[in-house]
Amino acid sequence: MRKNRSKQTVLPLGIKNKLKTELPALVALTAIGQSWFTAQHQSDLLAVALVVREMALPGSLQAECAAELQRLCEQEITMDNKTDIALNLAECLPWLQVQQNHLVAKAIQALSEKANLAMAA
Repeated sequence: MRKNRSKQTVLPLGIKNKLKTELPALVALTAIGQSWFTAQHQSDLLAVALVVREMALPGSLQAECAAELQRLCEQEITMDNKTDIALNLAECLPWLQVQQNHLVAKAIQALSEKANLAMAA
């Protein structure tokens, strides 16, 4: 008798799950300028920027958009920069969705290690 050994792949932090990645970032984008915009919304946008920036080839359009998105998210977010955030996010999210799971997991691990080193210093 043959056993079914199909493994269910767990996506790293749900990065390719649109409800866990795209939706929070899009909700955050919608929240900009609203009274209910919070630090969590800002973090959701920044997370996309950091992962894409870690993965993208230096000098590529994705790397440049992620760097700009990161810059925008590391300052106070206002309605004045909502359009710039939207344009950069529109380049980052679709690109991130087509990346291989193991590369996304590797990028997240690298970011985690960098954060741990920064906290230890």
